[in-house]
Formats: sequence, structure tokens, C-alpha cells
Amino acid sequence: MKLTSPGRRIAGVAVIGLAAAALTACAAPADGQTPSADPIEFWGWAPGYADAVDLWNETHDQKVVFETTPSGSKGGYTKVQAAAKAGNGPCLAQVGNESIASFVLEGMLEDVADEAAAYEDQYPEAAWSVMKVADGVYGIPVDSAPLGLFYRADVYERLGLTPATTWEEFAAQSAQVRASDPSVYLSSFSPADMGWWGGLTQQARSTWFDIDGDAWKVTVDSPETQQIADYWQGLLDTDAVLNTEIESPEWWEKAQSGAIASHIAPVWWAGVLEGAAANSSGQWRVAPLPNIDADDPSNGTQGGSATAVVSGCDNVEGALEFANWMSTDEDALQILIDQAAVFPASLSGSTHPALDTEVEYFGGQQIFQVFVEANEVVDSTWAWGPMTTQTGESFDSAMQPAVDGTGTLSDGLADAQANVVKAFTAKGLSVSE
Repeated sequence: MKLTSPGRRIAGVAVIGLAAAALTACAAPADGQTPSADPIEFWGWAPGYADAVDLWNETHDQKVVFETTPSGSKGGYTKVQAAAKAGNGPCLAQVGNESIASFVLEGMLEDVADEAAAYEDQYPEAAWSVMKVADGVYGIPVDSAPLGLFYRADVYERLGLTPATTWEEFAAQSAQVRASDPSVYLSSFSPADMGWWGGLTQQARSTWFDIDGDAWKVTVDSPETQQIADYWQGLLDTDAVLNTEIESPEWWEKAQSGAIASHIAPVWWAGVLEGAAANSSGQWRVAPLPNIDADDPSNGTQGGSATAVVSGCDNVEGALEFANWMSTDEDALQILIDQAAVFPASLSGSTHPALDTEVEYFGGQQIFQVFVEANEVVDSTWAWGPMTTQTGESFDSAMQPAVDGTGTLSDGLADAQANVVKAFTAKGLSVSE
């Protein structure tokens, strides 16, 4: 099996402090009225979505029309928002989990809590909770992105290592590697990678955003995240991990040569690795993410996406029926797994035969089974807040001193907290720290 890179999936109360614009593109049918038989429009960019729609249309009277848009960060979200405001938006849109609350803030998504309740038991709590903002539900999960430890089996064997099961063991191995071979780092660290920080904070059973009455509670510098900062700061201070930009040309050169022996990343990164590091094919393996407590495992995510219902959709029930089908039907999931390396979010998807595949690039390892187990312990505490773009920019600027070695990770978190709160209040949102 050759993996393809899915890219970074880089996923009513969210308008707290602001009045949500009422979108009246299409009125919902009156009680007892048959939902519209007009085709349901669905906008997105992931490979395989169009073919999944074609498969649905072969066997269902309610047709779906798929329109390919640029990826969310490259214009797809702007296109959906502009169309919805103009009253001619689609019924469904592909939305990254990190962007759901941002869409809700702008009044772009329909609260479908009542209609979606029939599908909730088909998804793990962690996947379903990301669809929620306060008491509202805004879509159906498509894929999850549990974290794992990608590592060079050849380097580990040469150095006499087995993948660490705890972060304490990982730190000890990091020091051991530097002492035994100064040309190798066990791993690398990128202080400004907000999504990576979020995944580890989720593993620590914490979150940066929550609803506190009529305000957003913002805790980017939560105690758990500060503990993560202290841990990695200790490794940086002793040169036990490499402080570098992840996936830069220099980083890829070291990863291919074995000078970087492991990388913490979500399941979809397998496709990125295969595409960018072909010369090290057969040398990589995947292990579970090290845990804080080996006897009480938990995990976090970095990415994942939803099929979200856009405000003004005049056939919510039909739209949700299709969305749930795409996330649970075995043949539809086969398409998404083959073409987009999707890791299914649904419970039925976690037993899909394709996840048993032995991947040649990873030495024939059944890598997806590692992530099936990881997905079972993903913590459901985590929630993204609105204004993800501004949060990322705030985080990036706050961490620059840590990037260049003139500041600490702890100070960076404190600055990021202040920057995010400032961005929220500038938007008119009430904030509770």
C-alpha cells in the first residue's frame, strides 16, 4: 500500500459577546413538510470526496453535488463564508476540527444538535466532542488524527533502543543517544508548532478553551501545558533534542540520514513521510506515543475534520444522512482511506479491513493498528476555540524567543496567553482567564 498525503487537516454560543448575523439563504421546511429533493451541495478539497459522492448517488434518491474548492487555509474557508453571507452557500462543507468554533463565531454553521443526536453513538466521545461548541453540534466527524511516535528502526537497533513507553523514559533515551553518538538526536522540537502543543496538552487531559458562563475561558498557559514546557525546556537546555523548524530542508536531510531518529506526529503524517523521505523507505516504524503514566494511557490529536452543516441549509436531515454515511459506509471509507489516507473517526471505521494493511514503506508493519489503539484513548477534554488563525499567529510570535534561544518556553506560553486574550477581546468576545 502506498500512502498519499492528506495535508494538514491543518479542525450559537460561539458568538458570545457578538450578535451572530442571521443567514436567511434558505428557510428550513415547516414542521411536517417533506425536505427538499433538490441536490445537496457539498464543498471540500480532500482527495476521494468526489468519488465517495458518486458512490452515494448511485444508490440514493437524494443526490449530492460535490464542488472542489481550495484547501481551507488556501481559500476554501473564505469561499464558503462569502457564499453563505451572500445567501448561496452549500449545505455541507469540509471543515478542519480546529476551525469549527471559528466558523460558529461568524454565524456560518447550523446547530444540528437535535438532528445529529441519532448518529452520536456511532462515534467515540473524543471525536464527537470536537463537533460541539457549548451545547451546539455543528457537523459529523470524518477523520481523527491520533498521535504516535515515528522512529528509525535501524538507528534504534544500532543504539540498542526500544520505543519509550513513558515521557520519563523518552528523556533518558534522549540523553543516552547524545552521549553515545553526538551526531544523532533522538528527536527534534519546534517551539512555535501550535498544533503539536495542543496535541500534547490534550494527552495531558487539559484544554486551552472552554465556555465559562457567557464568556470564553482561555488557558493557553494551563498548568498541564506549563508542565509540558518545563519538560521540553529541560531537554533543550541539555541539548538532548534538536531545536529546529520541523520539515525544513535541513530537517528532512537529517531525518533521511538517521541524524534525527524519531518524530512525534499524527497518523496522516505517514503519507507526508513516505512522499518526502523516499530514500529511507523500509527503515521507519510507528510506536505508541510515550505516556505520562504507562498504567493510565491517554493520547491527543493534531488535525481531523468534519462534514459541517452550513447556515441556511434547507435539508439538514438529508445533509446529515449523507455526512454520516460517508463517515461510516465501508465502501465510502475505502475510497477515503485509499485516496486521502483518512483515518476514520467512526467506531465502525476503526475496524475497517484497510487498516490491517501491511505498509511496505514501514517495513511491512501494520501501522494503522497502532493508531487504532491510540485512538481508543484520545482524551475528550480538548476543545478548539474560535479565531484559530489569530491564535496560531499569537502563538508563533510569542514563541520566537524560544525558537532563537533568547527566551524560554514558559515565558512564551505566558506571552501567547496574553496575545490570545488580546485578540479575543479585540474581536469583542468576553474572556474569562
